[in-house]
Amino acid sequence: MGRFIVRFRRDTAARDAIVERLHASPEVVVVEETPKMVLVEANDKALRQLVPDSEDIVIVPERHYERPNPPLSIQKKQK
Repeated sequence: MGRFIVRFRRDTAARDAIVERLHASPEVVVVEETPKMVLVEANDKALRQLVPDSEDIVIVPERHYERPNPPLSIQKKQK
């Protein structure tokens, strides 16, 4: 099981139905939801069966990025 982001590029009429299917599926755990994205834990194959292929919907694996240590700072130029 991996974590995936289901991103809706446009306000599509099918969005509500897709989100409802994600919540109802026993193979998918909805972790977080916003109006444009849904973060889920699921098997890639099961998720792609629930979400139809469309140019308005993108499914990508969740990625984590490390913050630089120490955090970068920006200095203003003195005039």
